[in-house]
Amino acid sequence: MSCGGLGNKQNQGNPVYVAAKEAGFLKNKQLKTRLDGFNKKIVAAKYIESLMVGRVSVSVADIDNFYEKNRGQFKRKNDEVLVLLFGEKDKNTAILIKNTIDRNGLDSEKTSALIKKHSPRRVFFDKSQLVENMSRRLFSAKKNSSFIIERGAVFSVFYIIDIYKKGSIKDLVYVNDEIQSKILALKKHVLKKRIIDSLAVEYGKN
Repeated sequence: MSCGGLGNKQNQGNPVYVAAKEAGFLKNKQLKTRLDGFNKKIVAAKYIESLMVGRVSVSVADIDNFYEKNRGQFKRKNDEVLVLLFGEKDKNTAILIKNTIDRNGLDSEKTSALIKKHSPRRVFFDKSQLVENMSRRLFSAKKNSSFIIERGAVFSVFYIIDIYKKGSIKDLVYVNDEIQSKILALKKHVLKKRIIDSLAVEYGKN
């Protein structure tokens, strides 16, 4: 391996840029003007971000108020089912999980120990996004019932927590993160505009 090859390793990340630089392309006046403008925008954006750090937060009251005023935004567009999913188990483990949860219910000590051990996921299934067989299996099941699905040598236990009809309102617990993101984005937008206006007054609109 040549020394030149080793020396070029630092340039392998963007060889086109290196080639352009060596060809003198960066000396083009029009390009330099555009780069300067682009760099100014980056510096300005990063500076505003630094001024916003720690100045925007979303409280529980903010989320509650938004939810109460905008409940209509959280209507289900399709039938949905909430499932506790124990995935990728061997046959004996899947049967044990199903029998334990069926006999003892979701809130029992035995089921709690089972959940702690196997770490199942809570998953929403939208009826419109399911294949026909899976849709029939999930939505024909009753609340607080379970069934096992086999795929090859892997078994999954589906426990039906609840079934929701199209048009029903999603509970706050299921849209909390979505609301928080919306409020945070709105507050950041307002604060950013306020900072820009303030700087424009102090330093002029250039």
